[in-house]
Amino acid sequence: MEWTQAELEEVVSFTQELVRCPGISGQEKETASAIKRKMKALGYDKVEQDQWGNVIGTIHGAKPGGTIVFDGHMDVVPLLMPELWEHEPYGGEISEGKLWGIGASDMKGGLAAAVCAAGFIDRKAIAGTILVTGSVAEELLIGRGFGKVLENRQVDGVIECEPTHCKLGIGGVGRTTVEMTNHGLAAHSQVPHLGDNAVYRAMDASGRIRDMPRRIDPLFGTEVIELVEVRSKPSPGNGCVPNNCWVLWECRLLPGETRASFMGRFQDALKDFDGVEKIDLKYGNIAVDCYTGERLEYEDFLSAWETPPESSLRRIVENALVEIGIGIDPIIKRGCTNCNVSAGILGIPSLVFGPGMVEVIHKPNEHVEIDALLNCAKVYAKIIELTGQNGR
Repeated sequence: MEWTQAELEEVVSFTQELVRCPGISGQEKETASAIKRKMKALGYDKVEQDQWGNVIGTIHGAKPGGTIVFDGHMDVVPLLMPELWEHEPYGGEISEGKLWGIGASDMKGGLAAAVCAAGFIDRKAIAGTILVTGSVAEELLIGRGFGKVLENRQVDGVIECEPTHCKLGIGGVGRTTVEMTNHGLAAHSQVPHLGDNAVYRAMDASGRIRDMPRRIDPLFGTEVIELVEVRSKPSPGNGCVPNNCWVLWECRLLPGETRASFMGRFQDALKDFDGVEKIDLKYGNIAVDCYTGERLEYEDFLSAWETPPESSLRRIVENALVEIGIGIDPIIKRGCTNCNVSAGILGIPSLVFGPGMVEVIHKPNEHVEIDALLNCAKVYAKIIELTGQNGR
């Protein structure tokens, strides 16, 4: 399709509208309302909201074919360090060829581009069904909100519009959090020898975990096993030897890792540790209360995923990149995305492609380059058109 100046401007203005809608995980209602209004204005065949608050826009093509989903999460991270922002965090201001604000890159730019691109295309050029989804709670509960959209649908491919700096994400690491609770015995701090300091036990056990060999994959790189949080009880601890110390490990997983195999490595690292019987290990559990009143709650374990070169979806997307004039530069996502559910759990061919850079997200002065935003919108449209030409 040939893009008009008005269409290009609409992509930018809709991104601004979404950036001006605050909404951390569980508080996406304002963003959802804006997306539903835009989808209806663009003539989507069906616009609905499920019980968890996901927005699903449906476009039926004139030709038979499968179902492709373009997804973007609606939630953003909380405002951090407001004193360092040079632009209004929720202003959607434009300067220096960039659009500024929380979520501009992660990922309201990609979501806005997908909503508009699908809506601009003539139905005669579309085969099968195109779904564009605004999903909930990704920042805290990766993929689980989007998973509710996919559960009872036959889907042939997913394009996740996360920021990749216009590179093609063909796979992604998995993730989990491991909680290590260390038990001890309380005593007055003036006679610590009468107690059993759980913090010391946590420190020594954590040293064992840090010394675990890290796995390396030639494509996915080195796994991450990183201590990110420590809490002790009682708190405040004045006058008392702590009887409990809770440690949280955040981990990025490589292909082939399972719940049993990964936890087994932690257990092996501590198997001859003095006091191991006073240490409990378990996977983390994360819950989010959706703005609709529903609750999402899952064990925090997601497997790595990859969509291989022979995938028809990947071939179509690579051809779209070539036709728009963007090089094929496949990458592995080191951060997790909703594809960890669509591909990693449900086995749906999935790819990540979007404007914005990981280097600017979750920090002050987040922005998206307008040229990248518009190029991604054109790529999304071209993917839909090529899907139609291939009769997928």
